[in-house]
Amino acid sequence: MKTARILVVDDAKFTRDLMVKAVKAEYPQFEVETAQDGRKAQKLLEVGRFDLILCDWEMPEMSGIELLTWLREHEQSHNKDVPFIMVTSLDDKEYVVEAVQHGVTSYVTKPFNNDQLISKVTKALVKTNVISREDLAEIMKQRARVMGGGTTANVLTGKHGMQSSASPVSRRVRGKAMLMFGEHKLPVMIRELTPQDVVVMATRDQGLPDMFANLSVGFVAGKGEQQTRLTVKGCVTMLQAQEKRIDAENVYVGIRFTDIDQKSSQLLSKVIARLSRQV
Repeated sequence: MKTARILVVDDAKFTRDLMVKAVKAEYPQFEVETAQDGRKAQKLLEVGRFDLILCDWEMPEMSGIELLTWLREHEQSHNKDVPFIMVTSLDDKEYVVEAVQHGVTSYVTKPFNNDQLISKVTKALVKTNVISREDLAEIMKQRARVMGGGTTANVLTGKHGMQSSASPVSRRVRGKAMLMFGEHKLPVMIRELTPQDVVVMATRDQGLPDMFANLSVGFVAGKGEQQTRLTVKGCVTMLQAQEKRIDAENVYVGIRFTDIDQKSSQLLSKVIARLSRQV
C-alpha cells in the first residue's frame, strides 16, 4: 500500500489526538500532521502536499469552512482538490449543505467512533487511488469482526497490550453504571473508578462501543435523599477480555473522562466515596 500524508485540524487537542490515533491504528504507515486552527493549517498547506484533510468547523483564527473555501478557490495550490472531511458537532442540515456547496468531500458529526471516521478516510483515499482496490480487499479481510461494536480478536484477548488509563490510586469499587452511545444504553458493572476514569465490565452479547468512541457514563450512588446521580462524558481507551480466550464472555471497558467541570468533579468524588463503602 502507498503511504499518505494526512492533515488533522482541530482546536481541541483531545480530539486531534483521537483522530491521529484512529488513523495510525488503521494505517500505521501514514504520516499524520496536526494544526490547532485553520490559519496554521493554511501555512502547512502552502508549503506541503497532503492526501487528505480531517478538519473541525468551529475554530479560532480561521474556521474549517473558511479553510475549505480558501483551499478550493486557491488555484495555485497543489492541495486544491485534496479530499476534505469535515469533522464537527454542527449536524444541522444547513451546515451540511453549506459544506457541500463549498466542496467538502465528506462529513462526520461529533461524537464519532473509530469505524465511522476510518470508513470515511478509506472511501476518500480509494477514490483518489491512494488505496487501491486490491489494498481495500485486503483491509476488509483484516477487519473480520469477532464481537459487536467492531472490536478485533487482538483487542479481545489483550494481545495489543492495552491497559486502562486508570491511575495507580484507582479505587476498586462495586456498583452499576450506564454507558450511553448512539442509540445504545448499556448497563455495566463498575470495577475501578477514579476522578479521571472508570473501568467497567460488560458482556460481549450486549453490543460494545468502539475504541476511541465518545460516550456518556451515568452513575447512581446511595439511596433516598442521600442518592447522587451524575452523567459524565468520556472516551473509550481500553477494550480487553476478562480472560485471554477468543470466546471470553466478559469484557473490561476503560473510559477516560473528557469534560468534567468543578461541580461534576465534586459529585464524582461523592459517587466514589459511596461506592467504595460497598466493596
